[in-house]
Amino acid sequence: MKILEKVRETIERFKMLFPGETVIVGVSGGADSVGLLYILTELKEYNLKLIVSHVNHGIRAEEGKRDAEFVEQIARKLNLPFELKNVDAIGFKKTSGLSLEEAARVLRYEFFKEVLKRYEAQKIATGHTLDDQAETIIMRFIRGSGALGLSGIPPVSEGYIVRPLIEIKKVEIKAYLQEKGIGWVEDSSNRLMDFTRNRIRHKLIPQLEKFNPRIKETIARSGEIIRAQEEFIRTEAQEQFPKVFQSTEEHELVGTIRTYKSLPEALRFALIRMAIEKVKGNLRQVSYKHILSIDRLLASEVPSGEIFLPQEVIIAKGYALFVVSRKSLLKQEFSYTIDSPGKWKFPLVEVEVEFTEISLSELPKDRFTGFFDAGLTGFPIEVRSFRPGDRFIPLGMKKFKKVKRFFIDEKVPRFLRRRIPIFTSKGEIMWIGGMRIDERFKLRGKRALEIKIIKPRW
Repeated sequence: MKILEKVRETIERFKMLFPGETVIVGVSGGADSVGLLYILTELKEYNLKLIVSHVNHGIRAEEGKRDAEFVEQIARKLNLPFELKNVDAIGFKKTSGLSLEEAARVLRYEFFKEVLKRYEAQKIATGHTLDDQAETIIMRFIRGSGALGLSGIPPVSEGYIVRPLIEIKKVEIKAYLQEKGIGWVEDSSNRLMDFTRNRIRHKLIPQLEKFNPRIKETIARSGEIIRAQEEFIRTEAQEQFPKVFQSTEEHELVGTIRTYKSLPEALRFALIRMAIEKVKGNLRQVSYKHILSIDRLLASEVPSGEIFLPQEVIIAKGYALFVVSRKSLLKQEFSYTIDSPGKWKFPLVEVEVEFTEISLSELPKDRFTGFFDAGLTGFPIEVRSFRPGDRFIPLGMKKFKKVKRFFIDEKVPRFLRRRIPIFTSKGEIMWIGGMRIDERFKLRGKRALEIKIIKPRW
């Protein structure tokens, strides 16, 4: 099968491109990306508007300049728009903590997305090949990745990043270019054995080919099978997600332990990955070991525990609940003053306060509405987060009880305790918001101060 026919088949199979689309083509100057660009120009039936985009990562000074000029010449020859950006991948590596390869990749895709927006394009096309697929899967296998990692490079990412050459071998692309008399540049860093990928490409794969000459195709096919299974599991997990999690804050999810534990292990792993991705924005630096550790904590009989992930993400378990959040969100403290009746909207608390006439028999059972004796309650009222040493007299009791002990007895997870608003009057706690009022402030007559919590955060 000719290379153009194979690429057409891949595009159609994965619904990568549609007629008339504007496509940002990432071109490094190497054989793969140059081949991609020329192949796309030959797909006349798609009538694509192609934008040639190149990133100079600042890693190879002279070669980087040479590559940029080479790609610009190709764009000019094909009469296509050319976009160039110079970045400092080495500097970004130091500040981000990423590997050099990952840092360069992040900067590259950021630029491609900028160009996508500028041209109001529909797709970004990159030159990943079947060889890249096999190398990636091997590299992730060596690092101990789970099934998602072993599924390799997806043919389509985020719905608009497409890889039309993902089923094409490098030798096929070079043969195509040589037949057309089209040149390309070689990246000298591809020969350096300092990089894991290069050692896999030049040392490990040649040894594996002695056992199976088609080892690249075999590995890529295995990745495809795993990807299909993972997509099925992910679809099932998406259906279960709202049954397990509820969103309480932006960048935060609270889950129910019982529902989580009732699911098969494969679904649990997928749910954890999805939750982390929603909170963190991506799954970078989150390994299979992280996912396994989280699942073991949540599925165990241990009542509480915490696991910390990169970029300040935390998974905390407490009694019947667990949270996927950022560390800073769980440490938020607050203190606001309510000076009079009315609607009060603060950054972390929203309440309505009013005087009303009501009898004890008419009190509603809404736990987020509290009624207090108007004669015993005075303004200003402070609403604040829990503090060590807090104590009050729970309704129906005669002695003081520490709020911390109250939370423990009520099985309130540690990660939620600072969320619960505590209302005070004259320096004394009158209400653990939504949970228990203080005996000293309970309604005795008909004249009441009503406090209603709007949109509780727990």
